[in-house]
Amino acid sequence: MRSFLKTKSRELILLAVLAVIAVVATSITPAFIRRLNIINILNNNATLGVMAMGMMVVIVTGNIDVSVGAQYAVAGMVVALFAKATNGQQVVPAILLGMLTGMVLGLFNGILIAKLNIPAIVVTLGTLSIMRGVLNLITSGNWVDGLGGPFGKFANIRILGYPLAVHIWILVVVLTALLLYGTRWGRDILCVGGNKMAAQRLGISQTKAYLLSFAYSGALAGLAAAIAASKLKIAQPSNGTGYEMQLIAACVIGGTQFSGGIASVLGTFLGVLLLGMVDNALVLAKVPVYWQELVTGIIIILAVISGALNRGGVGRRVAKEGASDAAK
Repeated sequence: MRSFLKTKSRELILLAVLAVIAVVATSITPAFIRRLNIINILNNNATLGVMAMGMMVVIVTGNIDVSVGAQYAVAGMVVALFAKATNGQQVVPAILLGMLTGMVLGLFNGILIAKLNIPAIVVTLGTLSIMRGVLNLITSGNWVDGLGGPFGKFANIRILGYPLAVHIWILVVVLTALLLYGTRWGRDILCVGGNKMAAQRLGISQTKAYLLSFAYSGALAGLAAAIAASKLKIAQPSNGTGYEMQLIAACVIGGTQFSGGIASVLGTFLGVLLLGMVDNALVLAKVPVYWQELVTGIIIILAVISGALNRGGVGRRVAKEGASDAAK
C-alpha cells in the first residue's frame, strides 16, 4: 500500500485538488456540480484530452511538438471537405482520413528531427508556420460548414448519457496506457526518453522511437479534429490556435517531465480535467477571461515547481524497467 501511494502520489494529489476545486466551485455556483455541467466539462475537453495523450508520448521522448494545433486544423479541414463531398455518409472513412492526415504531418516532423538531428522546438515552430500558411493560402481563410448526415451526428451520440466523444477520449486513454506500458514500443520510448545513451547501447532505435511517437501524436490530432468537426458541424483554418500550450500544460500538470522518460497517462487525463474544471468554474462564476488565463498560468508554474521538487523517483524507475525489459 505504501509503495502504491508513493508511486501514485502525483495522481492522488491531483484528485485531491480536483475535489477541492469541485467543493469551492459548488459553494460559489451550485450549478457546477450538476450532472449536465459535468457532462459538458467532459464533452468540451474531449478533443484536448485525446490530443494530450499524443503530446505526452512526444514529451516522454524528450521532445516537444508545438505544431500539433496546426496539424489539428489541417486534418479538420481535410475531414470537413471529405464529409461535405460525401454528404456526411462516410463516417469511418472520414475519421480515418483525418487520422492519416495527422499521422503524415506528425511523421514529417519526426523525420526532420530524427534524421537531421534538428531540435524539435525549431522544427515544429517551422512546420507550424508552414502548415498554417499553406492552409490559409489554399482555403483563403474560408470555413467549411453545414456538415450533416451521420458524420454530423456521431460525436454527439449519447451512450449511457454521455456523448460518444467522451467515450472515445476514455478509449484513447486506455489504449495509450496499454501501448506505453504493455508493449515493446512503449518501453523503448520510455527508455529512449530516460537515457538515450543506455538505449543506444541496448540496441534501441532512437529514430524509430521518435518517428512512432510523432506519428502517434499526429494521428490523435487527426482523430480529435474529426470529433470536433462532427460536434460543431464546421471546420476553419484557425482551429487549434493556442492548443499547444494547453496540451503541454496538461502533460506537465499530470507529471510528464520535459527531460523525458517520465510520463503518467492518468496524470495527463487528470491534468486536462483540472484545466477544464477551472475554466468551467470561472465561466460559471462570470470571471473575466484574462483572470482565467492568469489562473491557468499559475497552475502551470506550480505544476512545474512540483515536478522539479519530485523529479527522480518514480519516473527513473520506469525508465530503468523499460531498459531492463528491452535487454531481455
